[in-house]
Amino acid sequence: EVNTALAKDPNLSALKIDVDTAKGRVVLHGKAPDPAARDRATQLAQNVKGVVSVDNQLVIAKG
Repeated sequence: EVNTALAKDPNLSALKIDVDTAKGRVVLHGKAPDPAARDRATQLAQNVKGVVSVDNQLVIAKG
């Protein structure tokens, strides 16, 4: 469900974000173009039913 939420967002759908989930804990890996996109990914993941915590390890892409 987290993957679906990210894919539906027009600002995030083109990004390569790997999502790992276990017992309501979500870990996001990959690159984001800016801090706003990184924060948006966290927000979307937190809004998915059943998610207890989000560990956003997205790196801001340089250049």
